[in-house]
Amino acid sequence: MLGRILLTLFFFALADVAEAQTVCPPTPEFTPCDLVFDIPTANGNQTLDLQAEFRSPHQSTGLVKAFWDGGTRWVIRYTPAESGSYAWRVTSSLPGLGGKEGQFTATQVDKPGWLRAANVHHFAFVDAANSNNLTPHLWMGAVVPGFAAMSLTLWKSLVDTRASQHFNHLGVTLVDEGSASNFQTPEFFRAAEEKLSYANQKGILVDLAFFGPNGLMDRLLPSHNDRQKWFTYALSRLAAYDVTWQGIEGWESYDNGRELLKEIADYLSTLDPYKHTRSTRTNVSSGPLVDDGWLRYRSYQTKDDDSIGAVDQQIYQLPAVNNFANDAVDADTFRYRLWNATVDGQYPSTAIPNEQAANQMKVWYEFMEGTRHWEIEPFFDADNGRGLALDGVEYIIYVEKPGPVTVRLEKHGYDGRWFNPATGQSVKLKEIKTEVFTGEPPDRTHDWVLQISRESHKTGMLKSYKFDSREEGIKLQEIEGNPDKVPFDVIEPSGDSISLGKPA
Repeated sequence: MLGRILLTLFFFALADVAEAQTVCPPTPEFTPCDLVFDIPTANGNQTLDLQAEFRSPHQSTGLVKAFWDGGTRWVIRYTPAESGSYAWRVTSSLPGLGGKEGQFTATQVDKPGWLRAANVHHFAFVDAANSNNLTPHLWMGAVVPGFAAMSLTLWKSLVDTRASQHFNHLGVTLVDEGSASNFQTPEFFRAAEEKLSYANQKGILVDLAFFGPNGLMDRLLPSHNDRQKWFTYALSRLAAYDVTWQGIEGWESYDNGRELLKEIADYLSTLDPYKHTRSTRTNVSSGPLVDDGWLRYRSYQTKDDDSIGAVDQQIYQLPAVNNFANDAVDADTFRYRLWNATVDGQYPSTAIPNEQAANQMKVWYEFMEGTRHWEIEPFFDADNGRGLALDGVEYIIYVEKPGPVTVRLEKHGYDGRWFNPATGQSVKLKEIKTEVFTGEPPDRTHDWVLQISRESHKTGMLKSYKFDSREEGIKLQEIEGNPDKVPFDVIEPSGDSISLGKPA
């Protein structure tokens, strides 16, 4: 394995360490680097006091615990997130181990950082050497069932296919009903790690739910001590990979799901030195968990009901990801849900029913990649369409049922086009110079996307506004004071006043 540090420690009966040798080649950033110990006096049934602190070139530190890897083998695994010289120091009560020190060099790769929530509702990679250096991330994920049982060959084939379609996330469940018999063994974790490593090599993050639904975690780890022991082991092994944490699958299907997620969050805070972004897998919404304080992005599984996510987007400051196609759907329905989730302000991470659906997400990605997707927010000043906008810069209106569309704009000159979300083809419009645009799609045979944008201005913004161009930042729900813009009719009370003595 790249970045392996071998520390061969020979123990004699009741004696201290005889000698130690350190070998470490240069390690690419974001590639796990292992300190490997051979300790004949310790086995996997005991708790071992062995950990190491790593110090980065910019003096940030991370503490990592050792895990048992079978036989007499123990490993401390760490992943560098910036290039340069790293120092490490072992702490342990075992004879001859405490105080041992070493160094290794991390070499630069073309990856901008660990993923974080950013700009209220969006995602960015954050540079470990400069936290103000943010690179926008357009999240597009596929939920993959049967992760544990899937062969490495099949997994690699799937990863290659999805990577070629621009997918940058794969959602998996680590422990399901089929893997419950061996979920605590080193062999189980080694198989999972091979898959995580391959996905990361292809530029894909793995969104990892620890346990399946319907109380599986409760049945396998019934006590707090059981859970603490397992999560200490699992996180010591897995945190070094490029992942997001997704708690438990279908948290609502657990009698104590909310409490379990708080407990898991405590383990993550203690045992994940990289602070990977975290949420949970849901049957409907993780919105109710926001107030618990540990969530870093919201998750949804809403099919045809957009109201939950749309309302939450106006209330919560966290990004949102939606598994909108967890049931068998046809290509048109899949596309409708994809784009409706988009104009709700959500990123797609969903079950892929067929390759036609995967191709439609590829089309979606190639469209959104050309927008300022890390700034656009739900936009309501349009008739017969639902939209996203960065006011004065870009307006994206999804027209599910084609017909005349009216959009109210800030006063500028704009480029315009009608985009076919099924094929990726587009029809260019003449320059738009009006503050109220009214137009109709090229035909009424399918849904369309209207894009109105100042393309030359957007190009200039990339030079001066790398991430956030709003002077006041993204705002959440504001009270609408103009009666003409209220998106509903007030039926009661019928007058301008409300009686305190008589209910409406």
